[in-house]
Amino acid sequence: MNDIGRNIHERLKGGPEQTKVVGPLVEYLIGQGWSHGQIIFGKKEWQVPKTPSDQQRRERNRKFQGFPVDIAVFDHEENVGDPRHLLFIIECKRPEETSGISQLEAYFVGEPHIQLGIWANDADPSAPSVYIYRRSDGRLLLKRGRINDLPKPGEAIRPETRRTCYEDLIRPTERIFRSTIKDLLDKIVMVDTVVTRREEQLDQLCNLLLLKLESDKQAKANLAEPVFFRPMESDKRTGDAIRERYGNFVYLYPDTFTSPQDQALRFTDKTLAACVETLSSLCLIELGVSTVSVAFQILRSEALKQGEGQYFTPQAVIEAGVRLMQIKWDDIVIDPACGTGGFLIETMLEIRRTYHHMDSEGLSKWAQTHVFGIEKDPIGVKLTKAIMQIAGDGSAHCVRGDSVRVHHWGTDFPHLADGRFRDGRYTVVVTNPPFGQNLKVNASDLRLSGLDIGSREGGIYRDIEIGLVFLQRAWQLLRVGGRVGIVLPETYFFSANYAFLFDWIRPRLRPLAVVNIPMEAFQGFCRAKTNFYVFQKIEEEIPGEQQIAFLNPQTCGIYKNGGVRFKTDPESGRRTDEIDNELADAVAAYLGEQVPPAQTFVSSARVFEQKVLVPTYYDMRHNEGIHRVASDHGIGIVSIGQLLDHGTIMVREGHGSPSNDQRSGNIPYVKVSDIRALRVNVNPTNLVTRGVAERYWKSDRSGLAAWDVITPNRASSNIGEFAILLPGEEHIVITREIFAFRVVEDAGAWDPFYLLWCLCLNAVRDQWRRVALMQTNREDCGFRYREIMLPDPPNLEWARKRSGAFRRYFTALSESRRRFVQDLKEDGFDYIASAGTNHGAPSPAD
Repeated sequence: MNDIGRNIHERLKGGPEQTKVVGPLVEYLIGQGWSHGQIIFGKKEWQVPKTPSDQQRRERNRKFQGFPVDIAVFDHEENVGDPRHLLFIIECKRPEETSGISQLEAYFVGEPHIQLGIWANDADPSAPSVYIYRRSDGRLLLKRGRINDLPKPGEAIRPETRRTCYEDLIRPTERIFRSTIKDLLDKIVMVDTVVTRREEQLDQLCNLLLLKLESDKQAKANLAEPVFFRPMESDKRTGDAIRERYGNFVYLYPDTFTSPQDQALRFTDKTLAACVETLSSLCLIELGVSTVSVAFQILRSEALKQGEGQYFTPQAVIEAGVRLMQIKWDDIVIDPACGTGGFLIETMLEIRRTYHHMDSEGLSKWAQTHVFGIEKDPIGVKLTKAIMQIAGDGSAHCVRGDSVRVHHWGTDFPHLADGRFRDGRYTVVVTNPPFGQNLKVNASDLRLSGLDIGSREGGIYRDIEIGLVFLQRAWQLLRVGGRVGIVLPETYFFSANYAFLFDWIRPRLRPLAVVNIPMEAFQGFCRAKTNFYVFQKIEEEIPGEQQIAFLNPQTCGIYKNGGVRFKTDPESGRRTDEIDNELADAVAAYLGEQVPPAQTFVSSARVFEQKVLVPTYYDMRHNEGIHRVASDHGIGIVSIGQLLDHGTIMVREGHGSPSNDQRSGNIPYVKVSDIRALRVNVNPTNLVTRGVAERYWKSDRSGLAAWDVITPNRASSNIGEFAILLPGEEHIVITREIFAFRVVEDAGAWDPFYLLWCLCLNAVRDQWRRVALMQTNREDCGFRYREIMLPDPPNLEWARKRSGAFRRYFTALSESRRRFVQDLKEDGFDYIASAGTNHGAPSPAD
């Protein structure tokens, strides 16, 4: 008998069960790698409390009644005797299986931390035995097996998590993987007691995902070796093994793990074990790139700080943008705000589609020399690398850094100053930079980094929106002739506040194409209306007429909540299985894959003269209706601008917007939302005093007149709504965002009722959709309302006949209202303003 056998024999109680079963089983466990000091057996048997009261007594180190256990195995010698670290027990007392199972079940009640109980009455490794496992949901699972099924050190206790080789891993669907990531995030929040900040939890989880991918890669390269990312017999053993692997992994990717907190995994052993158990059975390396990208959206959206203007780019926008860039083999591509790497991943996939003979190794080599990315957010960098690993690339050139403040590169990001990211190196920049009205780069940083896009004459710098700064950085990074594809708010390309941008662009960038990005794309995050802009870098302004393509799709395959949008059968009204993605269709048409192409070409001279670079504005489908009206009735058309210039009508802006504390009088303050169904609907909570009204009128009168037609010029949804003021209703304050149109006297065939008739035509209302563009959260039509075209009446009789219904209705309404107010006044009682007594009532001064 050797020393181990002698030691075991000395600890046995004696008797045939001890010598024939317990002793040989302990020796078998030690032979499998368990240490002698981890096991309690023999003369000093482990006691399982019989009742909850006995459990409490044990916790207080008091005597208690217990069931003796033949063999108890703990996770480490240091933890022997601590019930929280009890891994499994083996019961050999009962000669009959049913009684043995019943006894084990009682033990599971008394030991809440135990994971496995075994009933065995024979020490032969091939002898049958019964295993009871505690599942992760707490339920018990019974399985029959043999002694040699006992777990070894380094193996998970539960068999469903004991997948050790690459071929054992499961390929999850996108739905399952998304659900897994969500559940894991929730579990981390509940379990971890050390890393409590949400941002840090996400960062640590990203580190684990990268390590999991590395494990998959290594196991795939050697199918005989077990994956190292797997649960072991205890939380501590799992935590120690994963931390050791991670420590080595950090040295492989120094550009990824750049901050001090990246150097170690800070989750507790329990959290690490939970993460490993959740992810270990999944094969991530062979998941489709789009599947992982969409699933990682969960992580990215959790990490987003929307005040910093960082928004996840929908896959439909990424695919359309990359296709528009028409990337070829020789291109060198960079995304200076790569987020989770969507544009870079799609670039690789597009190259694989274009050069379909290319294998994975060839694609990886191409990406190593042609694909680059910079991202300020460390979580974004890690997710980019994770997805690019799945795509088959080592992602060595996707690094953390600040693309804008280049004067900090030497000190804060020296890896950006090594020549790989120098200006003038790239042929393609494709990006969705952060944007937001309040997200600006300060003048000092702009001056130090040589970014003058927003500087005034004389070299005076000012703070400028970061989206525009990225446009200049893209121009700097490009070679002459290179292309930039960039997602930017369309506000920059029509608002008078950004007119300087056209002067900056003209000698530097040639617009090639502009694509409308439907509102739904980013509506889940913000109300910013964006477009995808494609420019080419030039050395100087190109002489002659250049054509710019404008694509105006209205759908992109998703709803604002991110759900898939399907087409609907127009006849049955039922949803089909075809995705409603006009964005993809429009790009395909532009690239010549569909006939006829769904786009408009506009000369660069017109664009720079009008200072509008927005697809909706150049989509003349909105004007087709008015031309049909003119053709069908044999009449001409005239624009509002022409009527104003000819003196047929006149227009004035609204008065202003009194603050809430000023609304306590009897004169109506009319907001944009009060214009509905051709009437001004007075809100009784928005009434101001005469003194307040006169301050906004800048007179003792409103400046409005009976039969003026008013309409919003800036609103969320009311542009194209009209109302006519009846006599007595002109005594109001209207918000500045309302126009008031007035037909002058002796205007020929024109009068207020014909003007209102014109404005109410569907063919006219549809035109407002073209000129009312998005500015921050509200539509804005600026001076473009002058382009709205109206039917030009051939004579007075024709105009009166068409507008007769409006004339009869509103004059009758005016008379009825006059008599109504008069009757109320003669009644001798006071009435609330909404009854009409104060709405437009003449003041004593009148």
